Amino acid sequence: MWEPMLGNGPDREARMAEVVSDTPLRRFGLPEEVAALAVLLASDEATYMTGTELNIDGGILAGSVASPSVGDA
Repeated sequence: MWEPMLGNGPDREARMAEVVSDTPLRRFGLPEEVAALAVLLASDEATYMTGTELNIDGGILAGSVASPSVGDA
């Protein structure tokens, strides 16, 4: 989903760094991380789980821009 925003020009790395700078985990998610949640939901471990929305976004929707930095008191 990020490909159109990131492009493939010489500034791709800078764009990637900018995108993850506002993400609490400071990195892009891995396909294996998304797959792990899909496996959980398809397993017997999630038989009672209904009507929920799970965001796999490294914390972006949790308000990462408003998160305090390390130096803030």
